[in-house]
Amino acid sequence: MRKNTHFEMTNIKTKVIFYAYSNNALDHLAPYAFMCRQKELPCELIYGEDFIKFKVSPKNNITQIFADNDIKTHNITSLEKQGLFQIIFSYIWYFVNSITNSAFFPNFFKNKARGLINKLFDQIDGELIGKNTAKKLLEDSERVLVFIDDWSKNKKIQNGFLSYLKGKATIISVGHTPWHFHHSLTVPESSFSEDITLTSNSWEFDAKSFIKNKEVTGTLRYSKKWLTVLDKYNEDKISDRISKKKVLILGHTPTHTSDWNRMFDLFIKLAERMDINLSILPHTRGMSNMEPPNELKNVWDKTSTLDEAVKNSDIVMFWVSSGIFEAVLRNKKVFYLSFLSKIDGEFIWQKNAPSNIIIKNEMELFKALDNYNENEVIDNLCFEKIIWPEGSDPWVNASNFLDKFLTSN
Repeated sequence: MRKNTHFEMTNIKTKVIFYAYSNNALDHLAPYAFMCRQKELPCELIYGEDFIKFKVSPKNNITQIFADNDIKTHNITSLEKQGLFQIIFSYIWYFVNSITNSAFFPNFFKNKARGLINKLFDQIDGELIGKNTAKKLLEDSERVLVFIDDWSKNKKIQNGFLSYLKGKATIISVGHTPWHFHHSLTVPESSFSEDITLTSNSWEFDAKSFIKNKEVTGTLRYSKKWLTVLDKYNEDKISDRISKKKVLILGHTPTHTSDWNRMFDLFIKLAERMDINLSILPHTRGMSNMEPPNELKNVWDKTSTLDEAVKNSDIVMFWVSSGIFEAVLRNKKVFYLSFLSKIDGEFIWQKNAPSNIIIKNEMELFKALDNYNENEVIDNLCFEKIIWPEGSDPWVNASNFLDKFLTSN
């Protein structure tokens, strides 16, 4: 016999909406959507700005999880067709989408088509589109929860969407990344702020003192429960050169890199080593579309997802990327390249990090690679404290929050 949930017993028409403007936002929201469906709450997810502009596409494993769990998905163009220009934009978008997903058209033609969409996107009234989309999704619902990663007024469609929903739905933010380095926040106007925030740790909780309703849950994206779900939908990619040390570099943009030329010089030296199987995962913004030097073309990985790349590695290197927590979740050896980071010394975890994690220069890195032992006990406790507050399970924490919210509202 199927168990009745709280919203069924009270006959409240509840809907949960998720707004993802980027793949990173999607990564943080997807486990919440899955959890809500496990609680038999109807869920709908909107693919926002980055997806509309063809900067990114939803990952295959995530889309399959949504399909298997009856999580409805929409892109803005399918929901909002008011006004002649927006109707034209919608039909052009569908045409470009078919071109992008076709193997018949060459890449240069696909890039030209995407460029056209980006030019048209800049001309549409994003605020109005967001508002009208919100109106449509509010229909036939008595109680609406809206999950976002963060509220950005610069994202015009998202801002219009959330501004209309403010006061009509409960807006819950879950963060765009774990709170892992010290920085200050600009206090938003109350009319442009979420109603509840679920924080990754106590540092984020304290930093968001301007939000009245908040709770420390940890980062659901990096929960072990979600990892088991993802692994059911991921294809195992076994390296042909398993005898070598499999090294993954999580790249980042010039904005967050202290010396861009030094970074590439290091990459090339690593690519020349015969004892490692190198893979470089370029950052989505600012790196994924760039052409690497010839020496790095064979190790520049534009196709693997972060989860796939980390899973198929022994050692993961970074200097700022929050993707390092994927490596922590999978208990990988981590090297922090402090000499490439612009915010070295600002990381919360850095004070308690083991000395063999922090790499101060190239010579230290080469020595660490020489001495790597696959049987070494991994100590990533300093990172774990960022995503698993006081060792608690984010899945349990978030689930308890939802149950409490549904019962009390």
